Amino acid sequence: MANPPWSPARTPAFWILGGIGALSTLGVIGLTVFLAVSAPRAAAVSLPLAVVFAAFWLAALLGPVDPVERRPVWLVAAALAWGASVAVAVGAAGGYVTDLLLAKAIGPSFAAQWGPAIVAPYAEEIGKGAGVVLVLLMGRPYVITVWSGALYGAVVGVGFALAEDVSYALTAADDVLPDDAGAAVSTLLLRMAVPGLVGHPLFTATAGAGIAYAWLRRDRSRRHRLGVLAAAASGAALMHAVVNSPVAAGATELLATVPGSSAMAGYLLVVTGAAVPALRWLQRTRRADARALLAGAAALAPAAIRPEEVPILAGVRTRLASWWRIRREHGAETARGAARLSRAQLRLAAASVRPYRGYAPTGPYGPAPTVQWWLDEAVAARRALPQAAAAPPETGPDVASGRATTAVAVTTLAAAVAGLLCSPVAAVALAGAVALRWRRGRGRLATTAVAAAVAGAYCALATVLVNALFG
Repeated sequence: MANPPWSPARTPAFWILGGIGALSTLGVIGLTVFLAVSAPRAAAVSLPLAVVFAAFWLAALLGPVDPVERRPVWLVAAALAWGASVAVAVGAAGGYVTDLLLAKAIGPSFAAQWGPAIVAPYAEEIGKGAGVVLVLLMGRPYVITVWSGALYGAVVGVGFALAEDVSYALTAADDVLPDDAGAAVSTLLLRMAVPGLVGHPLFTATAGAGIAYAWLRRDRSRRHRLGVLAAAASGAALMHAVVNSPVAAGATELLATVPGSSAMAGYLLVVTGAAVPALRWLQRTRRADARALLAGAAALAPAAIRPEEVPILAGVRTRLASWWRIRREHGAETARGAARLSRAQLRLAAASVRPYRGYAPTGPYGPAPTVQWWLDEAVAARRALPQAAAAPPETGPDVASGRATTAVAVTTLAAAVAGLLCSPVAAVALAGAVALRWRRGRGRLATTAVAAAVAGAYCALATVLVNALFG
């Protein structure tokens, strides 16, 4: 007798997450309705803006950031709902109790100054981390890679940031004037821009990657897996503590005394410096997992995915560079055919590991219909391409492109560092980054310069936003 198909309703995590999530969602909805009734104009402006912000985050996470694996909508919705409901409730309750204990143990002044940096990271990260664990348990067949834990953790963080930002915005609407929509929008925009990328999605993505690593990497020793989990959880709490700490505010006040400096330069320098190791680790994890999935699909269907194409398909930048090369050498029509082939290859890799109607996608009776469909599509797209366009480039993505590119990279890097301290210079850094990409720089120094230029431009935009809202 055949085994019944897998279903999330047969897992205890489904009922735990559903029951606790339903109760917490009712509480969060009730609080939001109460705040919206007290400030209807502010709510009418802030709520749609917050939803657009969350939709942008989700589109980025499920699209360019995660091009290989396809995430089930119900699992993404569960992660988002947990972050916007249960995690917020756990963080608020735990933070309140811990803050009282800190005030009694050390003093009210210390708790008021350092409480957000000590209490909030642990209370909130525990609530969000528990949601990541339940989501991974509920969707076990869909959790193939360590990057899956990072992505679902980021979705939980998006839900948490959505609920928290809305509550802060609606509370700020009644601070000075009753139902002040301008104050609500200003608060919401500021919380979206600062810390921006270095916020709750990154915190929970780091912890989620550690949870998935400890669970999935059975080829490593238990001590190693638990060490990675402890390092990831500690890193998430540390980044959260730095964002909330008086150190970042003190750095802002210190650099604000320098003539011509950016208003948010000190804050962004501190919080970004703490986040760089986590960002680097997550980037390497995403690329390694994508290569592993694509290599498995290439072994399953060598006619659709060649081994030499795996490194190109695994990275967003490498795919775009390959597409531009084909467009430049063979024309727009051939480039569209290459894009069709890449899309079919990525969908094939995703379908080859995703359960089909509760069963494994491949087995003794042949591949699932979705696997076969994308396999045929990839083979047809390859046949429609000219032989020269289908071949990968001879130079890899890490090969430098000459002295001129190195000179532009060094200049861009120097201008970007200066742009972190002086907003007008960030425009020069951004122009240098554009010139660098125009020359198709591929070295490590080129990548570093582009990242620094983007950071400088982001600092300038954050400064303009702060000055426009509160200047």
